[in-house]
Amino acid sequence: MGEPNFSRRSLDEIKADINVLAQRHPSPDTAFFGDADPLAAGIDIFVEAARHLRKMLPDLKRLTCYARVSTIKHLGRKNVHKLAAAGLERVHIGLESGDPEILRFQCKGQSPEMVEIVTSWLKEAEIEVSFYVLLGIGGQERWKNHSIATARIINNSVPDFVRIRRLWLYTREAVGMDCPLWQEIREGRFTEQSPEGTVQELKLMLEVLEPIKTLFVCDHANNFININGLLSTDRDEMIKELETFLALPESVRLAHYKSVTSRI
Repeated sequence: MGEPNFSRRSLDEIKADINVLAQRHPSPDTAFFGDADPLAAGIDIFVEAARHLRKMLPDLKRLTCYARVSTIKHLGRKNVHKLAAAGLERVHIGLESGDPEILRFQCKGQSPEMVEIVTSWLKEAEIEVSFYVLLGIGGQERWKNHSIATARIINNSVPDFVRIRRLWLYTREAVGMDCPLWQEIREGRFTEQSPEGTVQELKLMLEVLEPIKTLFVCDHANNFININGLLSTDRDEMIKELETFLALPESVRLAHYKSVTSRI
């Protein structure tokens, strides 16, 4: 929400960029098709761009992209296999939450059922799946629903990765525009989660998560707590780390929260 512009680029423009990339960086290990939803360009353009990339960079080890669940659902199961055949090996998906009420409120354009269907297609095509989860997206009103429902959809889908982020309500002073959620806050429909609340969300989520073969990581600087590990072997240890932190004196915890900046 809040992005001012969206545009599609032509295949010729994309190929021209790939050619420049190949000249400047002839031997990269990985490549990433950006920005937020490159599959919106259409299956034919994306596949041809991926094939051209593989042709220009034959030693490339992994090709990744972001993708909206609704876009993949629209493409359909057969086209997901076409993506794999063209060399796409990993997809980053903004799950954000598994709570359908939160998804509707935030205008995400997807349902938990859609996420599970799309994830099954990607896994069937042997494309790795990385979920992004936003702590705080349910506000103080639905944080428990958020943690529990999100854990359940992860348990059902078994993505390869879960990456934790924290909701940041940006302002005009910071980035030139206000986050749309500020209007919901002013009108009393959303209460921003507290720093400690996001830690409690993370703890509850881990408690509901099963020991599945998923790498769970807090790999961003705006997370208040950075815990990482395989859910199959490290889940209990990650919960203990959170319990240890929450047992610290309140003054220590508050000082830690203040030391963590909010940024994208």
